[in-house]
Amino acid sequence: MGRNSASHDMPSLLVVDDQAINIQMLYQIFSGTHQVRVATTGAQALLACAEKLPDLILLDVMMPDMDGHEVCRRLKADERMKNIPIIFVTAQNDPHDEALGLEIGAVDFITKPVNAAVVRARVNTHLQLRQALDQVWKLAFHDALTGLPNRRLLGDRLTQAMAASKRSRQCGALMFLDLDNFKPLNDAHGHETGDQLLLEAASRLLSCVRKTDTVARFGGDEFVVLLSGLNADLNESIRQAQEIAEKIRTSLAATYRLNLKQMGEPASKVEHQCTASIGVALFQGQNSSNVEVIKWADMTMYQAKEAGRNQIRFFEAEK
Repeated sequence: MGRNSASHDMPSLLVVDDQAINIQMLYQIFSGTHQVRVATTGAQALLACAEKLPDLILLDVMMPDMDGHEVCRRLKADERMKNIPIIFVTAQNDPHDEALGLEIGAVDFITKPVNAAVVRARVNTHLQLRQALDQVWKLAFHDALTGLPNRRLLGDRLTQAMAASKRSRQCGALMFLDLDNFKPLNDAHGHETGDQLLLEAASRLLSCVRKTDTVARFGGDEFVVLLSGLNADLNESIRQAQEIAEKIRTSLAATYRLNLKQMGEPASKVEHQCTASIGVALFQGQNSSNVEVIKWADMTMYQAKEAGRNQIRFFEAEK
């Protein structure tokens, strides 16, 4: 038994049970409408989640070596896995056991033998709730136009990056970017055309950095790039950040070809030059706050603008 390969759009379930007959029953209930993976031990379940996060877990309580409660505790302690909905499926019908499962993070509790209609309804309900919560999270922490992280999520990731830098002694860098010639485009052709440029700028920024880096929209025509895990040597980290900043500067300076849509007129295109001024602040285990690091990069970005725009400047602390 394994994943239903007919559609990758199906919700994915992980069924965890040490009894083959229980796995078989749940597999038959869901295999036509869900991607189903199985595990027969707690260790296998944790490994399966580490390899690919399921949308929901159906988890037996009574298993040898590692019971379902311990599996749940470990999943909830893992930052990457803690939000996976877990439904306990068990032969025990004890209110205290059910309460314990809910207290340690499960979303529901189903007793065996399972009723197909009931387990299907509960699984679908919790999948819908998870989808709704994901949408709320996306709206709260991502920019509506570009889909990039917003200020709130950037602040959280910067805090995490600074804490990691303090532990590892590796440097990180924050780049504050402001588009130099954006307002004239908005004034001449309207916000819809300006939005096209912002979307293209976001795409270019993402193409310039690693998957582990963060590109955020700070607001208006301002973007922030967060680089983590740079070299422990400060001079080498400056070189690394300079290289990426120059790649970004060059990419953003290339001509933008945008669609013009005006009522009553045929569609046309407009070309626009829009460079960026970039301020860079490095951090390496400082006791400074994330607000201060953003302030350093922002201040340095204005120095780049004053130097003639389309420039890169690095923050230098006062001696």
